[in-house]
Amino acid sequence: MDRKVTITNSQGQKAVADIITIFRIKDLNSDYVVYTFNQKDANNNIKDYASRLRVENGNYYFDTITDESEWEKVKNAIELLGRGA
Repeated sequence: MDRKVTITNSQGQKAVADIITIFRIKDLNSDYVVYTFNQKDANNNIKDYASRLRVENGNYYFDTITDESEWEKVKNAIELLGRGA
């Protein structure tokens, strides 16, 4: 992966993440980003994260997806992307 981004959390801590993909869900009128910090879970799989991507005044923000309906659409879109759709 060659697209990296520095993410600053609400406590001001910074971490570098690799961008896996960015996509748009038209019916939600929103862009989403899938990224990883290359950390492994208990099964030795690399953890991935997804957030709503918001741009304000030239700055990019990763918003937490809290709505279950939105999250289901995001998961479905990621699954389709994984299949090469």
